[in-house]
Amino acid sequence: MDGTTHGADPACRVCGAGLQEQVADLGLVPLSLASVPPAAAGRPLACAPLRALVCTDCRLVQTPGAEVAAPLPPLGPQHGFAGLIATRLRLGPGTPVAAFDPACLGPFRDRAIPARAVPAGARTALALREAMPPPVLLLAGPVLATASDPADALAGVRALLAPGGVAVFDLPDLLGWLRGNRFDRLGHALRLLPSVLVAEMMLGLHDLVPFALETLPAPGGWLRLLVRHAEDATKPIGGSVLTRRAEERAAGLEGSAAYARAAVQVAEARLAVLDLLVAARREGRRVAGFGAGPTAATLAAACGLGPGLLAGTVDPSGAAAGLLLPGSAVPVWPAAALAVAQPDLLLVLDGTPAAEVRAALAGQPGAPGRIAEPLPGLRID
Repeated sequence: MDGTTHGADPACRVCGAGLQEQVADLGLVPLSLASVPPAAAGRPLACAPLRALVCTDCRLVQTPGAEVAAPLPPLGPQHGFAGLIATRLRLGPGTPVAAFDPACLGPFRDRAIPARAVPAGARTALALREAMPPPVLLLAGPVLATASDPADALAGVRALLAPGGVAVFDLPDLLGWLRGNRFDRLGHALRLLPSVLVAEMMLGLHDLVPFALETLPAPGGWLRLLVRHAEDATKPIGGSVLTRRAEERAAGLEGSAAYARAAVQVAEARLAVLDLLVAARREGRRVAGFGAGPTAATLAAACGLGPGLLAGTVDPSGAAAGLLLPGSAVPVWPAAALAVAQPDLLLVLDGTPAAEVRAALAGQPGAPGRIAEPLPGLRID
């Protein structure tokens, strides 16, 4: 399924049922979340509505009509993982590895393991089976979250993976995102946000079975699934998968209530940020932001912020200083700008915990003592 509409409702990309239950509505969000130069402030910026809906039948959360302006940022270095998986699967010079993203292959090539990039899809997989040894390890990356045709992508994995081999999938931690109200992690590049329960269903339709689950060390809340052929009895389903099943069922991800609560929490958090900044402006208090990455840009755009409400936001790394957040046009400052701005309150835009914000700004003149964290719900420390 491709997410086309059936009547007034978009259709699920997996089962075709209607998408009627809302999880989040962020309004217009830029297609690209990269900071922009001040000279671009008056130019039109490509934006699109960003909504997350959940399928009434299979319970797959997805962003209907999502447009992709840029691929997802890398999920973190692969070298540590490459060493672990190479040892676990006894990979060596004679065991081929493949990946949908060629950027993942360097660590394997560094170990003299033959590795090549392959395109996703069933037709190309069948052709590759005639042209190359089937990979013992297939790095599918975030295809469960980004594929426009997940059925075709998974059929390709099934066809290409060697008997006894392992496919590795990375997917957003939907349960963690819902618990933390992390709607700022949504993006146009994420077409699908399957829970582990739904990912098991999607994989099972193609006789693929996840047998291990890991939490990625990279920031952003992602999981890694290790997957085998259904007929491979040498890799029993591990406790990590069984535990996550139980957690997601206990959290109600197979029903409707959890997603309805999430929609309310998203709306309340967006309004709370606006109320805070409007009240501060009315009372003459100065508020600055903290954070300048993609999550900061998404939060600022979703909350309808602009330089009239938030004069600037601090990038502690300094990399984006002098630029603007896309969509909101909030200026990005270096930390030293706080000495001039002298804000009364710092609003965290990128999800950094208050303790880490204080550590990052320790000794910085002008850093305020009060910090507002908007997610999961507004609290001021």
